[in-house]
Amino acid sequence: MVSSSEERRRSREETAKRVPFVVIPDTPSVLVTVTDSAFREVAHAMGTIDTTLPPGIYRIEQRFGGAVESRFVEVGTEPFVERLALPDMPTATPVEGTPTTREDHRAAAVRWSTEATHGGGPPTLMVLIRNLRRGWQLDPFALEIADECGTPVDGGAGGWEPAGGQEWSAWSGELPPGGYRLRTRRKPADGLTLAQALHVLDGWTTLVFVSNGPQGPQPQFASIQMVPRGVGWQPADRTLDLALEAALSGLRQGIDLVSTRQLLGLLDAKSVNPFLGIIGAHALLLHPTPDLGRIGSILERLVHHAPAQPDIAALCTLLGEPVPPVASPPMLAASCRLLVRADSADPGILQDGSVAESAAEHMVGRGVWTTWLEQELKQKQEREHGPGIAARGGLVPPVPGVVGGVRRPRAADPVERVQRYVREIASVEDKSVDDVLRTMEPKDLSRRTGMPHKAVDKAIGELRRPQGKPQGE
Repeated sequence: MVSSSEERRRSREETAKRVPFVVIPDTPSVLVTVTDSAFREVAHAMGTIDTTLPPGIYRIEQRFGGAVESRFVEVGTEPFVERLALPDMPTATPVEGTPTTREDHRAAAVRWSTEATHGGGPPTLMVLIRNLRRGWQLDPFALEIADECGTPVDGGAGGWEPAGGQEWSAWSGELPPGGYRLRTRRKPADGLTLAQALHVLDGWTTLVFVSNGPQGPQPQFASIQMVPRGVGWQPADRTLDLALEAALSGLRQGIDLVSTRQLLGLLDAKSVNPFLGIIGAHALLLHPTPDLGRIGSILERLVHHAPAQPDIAALCTLLGEPVPPVASPPMLAASCRLLVRADSADPGILQDGSVAESAAEHMVGRGVWTTWLEQELKQKQEREHGPGIAARGGLVPPVPGVVGGVRRPRAADPVERVQRYVREIASVEDKSVDDVLRTMEPKDLSRRTGMPHKAVDKAIGELRRPQGKPQGE
């Protein structure tokens, strides 16, 4: 039997064998994990690791956004200190130290975030398309900026400033506060145009960084920032840029990838940045036990500075705060889902007949941003209001089930999606449709299908109508 004194002696000897072990990543948003030669985890932290370890072989793994890098190191009898370079993760923003930074791209962002390529005055919106790999063809006029009704506002190809050598293309201009959309200028082969929500705030410039891939611009992977109007993008603020990139990557994957300490430090800064606050609040919601009190204090400051911003309104619904009806789609898909959930419990949060409601009904899963089938939205408006002006001008005859000469998928219709869900439940549970509707409240059906209350109410009404009986009877 080992005596207590012997145990203490052994413990002292083991402690004496341990040496300081310090690992310092390039940014606090890197998750560092250390395992020993038996693959047992001995240390992990978001940011710097400062501990003691016995001599041996260790594996250091670091994760930043979607990138993972690892290497083996030998720890001897002397203190071990290692600085880790940032993992190679491409970023749409030309952040210093990332594999996709380019000095000419950074210069373009600095210039066109304060100068206009279209019109005059300090810009309130800048879109910068960046070619991340030499040799890829870049169409400098591939993207189009439209207002909330779908009318182009970017001045066509003449409003864009392309770079020689197909390195980048920029658009910047002064737009009134409100909702906008980003889409491809040329109609896709399938005739279904995707629109991506943007928002311009009074006193701020919205910066949209879009990477160009082998098939053209990739707005679904865009990075978005907001800076005070007239100040422009600040390339020196590397810590902020990397924190935003890590938070956006976490939202894409549905996991927490940003340092809470770093995030809260940025959120508690004296100057309120609305978009940083929005991203930060959503990043905090990814925690296993979200700090709603902290999120509430963030929202108090955000509402004071930007009461009409739809992403902020969406976060307010999470805390039970009263919000006016939201008419513009929020930029983040996570915000749109919050609004749909709130609309199911309190019909009208998504303003009836608004672009926000229609975008929620036709939203597609395409990254972190609110993206919807624009042609489906146009056809819905034509069904409800009769033939009208197409998004690009000109009268268009409404053809049931056909968009741009291509028959649209049945699953794209929000009412049909709800009806199909109810019928599938009835089939699985061996019940009638009426029985399912009697036992499932509309708000639960809205929550399960992700559809706003208006589409759910219409689907329920049609399901309960006797077969063959026309609508309105």
